[in-house]
Amino acid sequence: MIFQAHRGVCCENPENTMPAFVAALEQGYQIIELDVSVTRDLKFVTLHDNTINRTARLDSGESLSDTVSIGDMTYQEVLAYDFGVWFSKKFKGTKIPLFEDVLKFAKQNGIKLKIDNKYQRFSCEQKNVFFDLLKPYTDVACLTCSDIEELCRAAAFFPDMHFHYDGPVSLEILEKLATVLPKERLTVWLPHKNPSTSWVKVEFASEERAQLVKKFASLGIWILSQHDQLEEAEALGADMIETAGQLKPSTDKRFMADMHTHSEVSHDSVCKIEEMLQAQLARGTNIFAVTDHFDTVAQKKLAAYAPIEAAHQTIKQLNRAYEDRALVLSGIEIGEGFWYPEVAEKALTLVDYDVVVGSVHLVQYKDLTYAYSRIPFSDLMKETVIEYVDAYFDDILTMIDTVDIDILAHLTCPLRYIVGKYKIELDISRYAEKIKSILRKIIQKGIALEVNTSSFGMLHGFMPPTDILAKYYAMGGYLITLGSDAHCPENASLDFDEAMQAIKAIGFKNIYYYKKRIPCQIKGNL
Repeated sequence: MIFQAHRGVCCENPENTMPAFVAALEQGYQIIELDVSVTRDLKFVTLHDNTINRTARLDSGESLSDTVSIGDMTYQEVLAYDFGVWFSKKFKGTKIPLFEDVLKFAKQNGIKLKIDNKYQRFSCEQKNVFFDLLKPYTDVACLTCSDIEELCRAAAFFPDMHFHYDGPVSLEILEKLATVLPKERLTVWLPHKNPSTSWVKVEFASEERAQLVKKFASLGIWILSQHDQLEEAEALGADMIETAGQLKPSTDKRFMADMHTHSEVSHDSVCKIEEMLQAQLARGTNIFAVTDHFDTVAQKKLAAYAPIEAAHQTIKQLNRAYEDRALVLSGIEIGEGFWYPEVAEKALTLVDYDVVVGSVHLVQYKDLTYAYSRIPFSDLMKETVIEYVDAYFDDILTMIDTVDIDILAHLTCPLRYIVGKYKIELDISRYAEKIKSILRKIIQKGIALEVNTSSFGMLHGFMPPTDILAKYYAMGGYLITLGSDAHCPENASLDFDEAMQAIKAIGFKNIYYYKKRIPCQIKGNL
């Protein structure tokens, strides 16, 4: 079955942008679905809406006050806007792509492009220029039509192109399509009935309709986000499915990844990176990330930029030495990045990270603004402890909104000390709404949720606990990473077997690792 990425991998990246297209390539998708719009000066760009307002922002990050149509702007005028920061700060500075550049990207990398049917609304002049642009790329680009007459005209212009049809389906229509295109050059799409397709006007996929389509064309089913939907599409005989990225193409790779470890660069570790590498291999883990602490409060004073750069060089050397056995990923754990954003931003530009982990170790609460690992919670009033944890979750929300991160680390970390060390009973359900807001935000921004195993011995569970993981899953979350938070070799990938059993029981199908700040699926572990 062929997997197609809807507007690129748009559940993890800003839609119709180069980051979304690059992610599709890196994650193994064979086709990218995208939308093409045209500017006043006849420059073709990838954009879904007729206006830029939903996905464009000013350099300040603010929304546009007036409605701005893409057709009323020149391409140079469009370049004044940011098309990434609306999704998350990670993508600040992303510009709208020229479609010609996307065509070149597809040609160079051997990935196909499926152009949405909105091109049908182009004027005759626009369509002529557009078709001329497509001529050298018919081996990688294909058109989608919802109108039969338009498909017939386009097929006459492009006699070798593969076409897609997503309009009404009937025997009469399919027979007409068969007079224009052979079966091997046509894919007919049926919508799967789910919340993502509630707006469609054509009839949904059914066994009868799927069997009819397959007599005349390949069958595509759109748009899917859950594994049970994928199973239904497979049962219908789908040749191709479209997803925003929640479902990944299969891979034969079977391995384990630890996305949260520390070395001697961290203030609380003396571990050499190679020692951690050898310990990970001994545990059966052949991918791990070195994510040393960079707490902006401390680093403002200590200025530990140089050690992080040195660690990055060490990682490069180890990857050469262990090329056939392991992959060491270069990362950083940004703590309290919103306290001193200029410090965090400088740290994030030091090296080309594979992953950025975000955490809060110090909470903005009254005079207790030092590390919660050092707070004597047993000396505090219960109400103070309750308020402190409430403030902690507020800081997590602020961090997600303001700091460029890939993974949210140890979501319930203060409980490791409050409950685990000081044995204070605390009903975490009182924070249910804030936790739900946190989960909703990371899902929207394509940020992964870490299952941190470092608390397993102390709390007899993970950070966050399984009930929160189950809530994340129920809300549509799927990006799960494992992190041992190991500061010494003995804790490398510790308790990962228990963690995998727990997340498998919830319903997760895969865990992920990050490379070049793109989530990569690990298949076959769960």
